[in-house]
Amino acid sequence: MRRALVVPALACAVLVTSPSAASAAFAARAAAPLTVGTATVAPATAPTTAGSTACVLSLTTSYTVRISWTASTTARVTGYVVTETVNGVARAPVTLAGTSAQRAATKPALQTATHAFSIVARTDYGWTAVPATVTFRC
Repeated sequence: MRRALVVPALACAVLVTSPSAASAAFAARAAAPLTVGTATVAPATAPTTAGSTACVLSLTTSYTVRISWTASTTARVTGYVVTETVNGVARAPVTLAGTSAQRAATKPALQTATHAFSIVARTDYGWTAVPATVTFRC
């Protein structure tokens, strides 16, 4: 008998203490149109390896690779990230302030070495341009 009284009392307690239904209000407003301007960083142009050592395949083992390019026309370009890949193996990128670089290189006689360079203009606010590329083969 006692159980018969407890069950209906619990059911009533659950109904009384249950949370009420959720409600929400919505406003009918349109957001103002928003336009966002975009800009691009102009790349370095006309990359060249002019001035590099003229290589003779069978004889050359030591040589100099020189690269240069025309500066980006974008304001606030502070440097160029140059990445060199030699025979498919990338070297660590180097950041340069100017528009030219050179380095001494070696290779075994009777073998070729292909140097591919990627030159990326970088601004003081961190934006970068598409890379300019140039290749030198010795």
